[in-house]
Amino acid sequence: MIYYPSSAGGGMKELFRKVGNRSSEFYPYVRKVRRDGSYIYEEFMPTGGTDVKVYTVGPVYAHAEARKSPVVDGVVTRNSDGKEVRYPVLLTPSEKQIARSICQAFRQAVN
Repeated sequence: MIYYPSSAGGGMKELFRKVGNRSSEFYPYVRKVRRDGSYIYEEFMPTGGTDVKVYTVGPVYAHAEARKSPVVDGVVTRNSDGKEVRYPVLLTPSEKQIARSICQAFRQAVN
């Protein structure tokens, strides 16, 4: 969930796994952050409407793709084959090192 401050118009956007061509729903009248359980909140990072996904195969290879962020309008953009439209992203050496560190920390690799 993304909670928007009053200075940005307020409201809350619920993000979810794609259902048909939808991936989010906006609730303009939600004004309170949930406090009924244990949640991790992090600072909102504006991205200009793009999400980047990084996939690691092991500590020496990572692949990245960009897509339209679900916060834009909640509509999944698809190509003529029905697959979500994504674009390749070239990672910087620093970003590759971060991906390598995460892969090693979680001990996950494709064998």
